[in-house]
Amino acid sequence: MRTTKLTFMLIALVGLTSLAGYFGSEISHAAMMPDSVNAKWKGTESFSLTNAGPNVARCGAFPENIELTFAGSGIDTEGGVFDVVASACTNTNTNLIFDLKATDTYVQSGDQVFIEADSFVQIINPANCVASNSHAVMGRVSGGTGLKAGASGHARFHFANNITPCNGQNAPAHVWFEGVFQRP
Repeated sequence: MRTTKLTFMLIALVGLTSLAGYFGSEISHAAMMPDSVNAKWKGTESFSLTNAGPNVARCGAFPENIELTFAGSGIDTEGGVFDVVASACTNTNTNLIFDLKATDTYVQSGDQVFIEADSFVQIINPANCVASNSHAVMGRVSGGTGLKAGASGHARFHFANNITPCNGQNAPAHVWFEGVFQRP
């Protein structure tokens, strides 16, 4: 009986000590704040061509240069599922893609992220009608809306898409990326 009382008292003492430590300790509010840097920002998206045509003010002389617009969806480690609208200019003689801009709108929050990418040349494989970049394309986060207003960061993007005139198939393009996302 004496051993049971001693055990019970020790358990009660440990419990009270733990409780006192919990209520008596200072809580660090900084530890509760989410980190403002997502150093492992990764994601993927697919999108389809919605329009192609001249935009001389943005892209230069037509028909050599045309503007392409896209819409689709994706997912990333910053905000989850998102819808994407993007546009870019392309030089039909050199396959140069330039002035690429995208807006990702997170489905859950409605917050947006604005992305711009460096110019790059797509390498076309006529045997399978696929175009892709030969090396990672650098891009930047150039702001946003809502909780993403003032966001910044950078990423390496990879593109792969079907060349519709080559095989007559209209398949979605795919992008995957990894980088760093800085919340304001």
